[in-house]
Amino acid sequence: MTLPQAFTPFADEIFASMRPSVRLMLSTDPATPFDSKVGGTPYLPKDHSYPTGTDGKPMAFLAQINFEQMPALPHFPRTGILQFFIKNDDDCYGINFDDFTDHTGYKLIYHNHVDKDTPQGDYDVQVGEYTLPFPADHSYRIGFDDATPQAVTAFDFKFDETVPNLAQFLNEKADQDNYDWELHSEYDTWTQAESHRVGGYPFFTQDDVRGWEHDEPLSEYVLLFQLVSEDGDNDESVDVMWGDCGVGNFFIHPDDLANLRFERAFFTMDCY
Repeated sequence: MTLPQAFTPFADEIFASMRPSVRLMLSTDPATPFDSKVGGTPYLPKDHSYPTGTDGKPMAFLAQINFEQMPALPHFPRTGILQFFIKNDDDCYGINFDDFTDHTGYKLIYHNHVDKDTPQGDYDVQVGEYTLPFPADHSYRIGFDDATPQAVTAFDFKFDETVPNLAQFLNEKADQDNYDWELHSEYDTWTQAESHRVGGYPFFTQDDVRGWEHDEPLSEYVLLFQLVSEDGDNDESVDVMWGDCGVGNFFIHPDDLANLRFERAFFTMDCY
């Protein structure tokens, strides 16, 4: 996408901020247990136990990414399936907002080898009404856009230090009387911030929690997977809703990503 003219004086710092990312699209097309998808039946060979929480209850399947189907991204695997499970029947989606390093309310499972000839388990998991951000009996196949660099979003807590001149320009505009926030919206649209994606920069409706004070610093964590609310923008049958039009984000430390330690990623969600 061409950089809007209003931001061309800041082109150097904007383009220097770019990170590889893949934007995702959801559809109601049928999906097998081996496909990338949100909801539905996960890939789980018969000899694998279904993930459970600390309470012993089966967790709810949120999504999975089959990296063989996704355009290649630096530092991400080229093969295998990464799965996201969250605590069942929990209106906070398993998140401990007092300690984001508490992973007991969700699990990330990485299958580095996918065997399509292995029989799949038959698991009947009853999901609580408020567990998932979409109807429990719905499933959405994930399609992938091309791998495209994404500039830092205005929602990232390092925005001001990453693109200081652009940030100052936007802040000065925001201080003006009767400012309609059109420039901010134009930048957000250009960065495609509010999109399902792997890699790149996040979208938030509130604050970037990586900038908060934590016992274990989270400032170096990068976006792993983002699932935004969607109410029929691309497909009228797609219905994903985090609270009041919110977003769910998984972040991971670059060292953990490089070493495929996905279980150390942390999960957060916010909404309006």
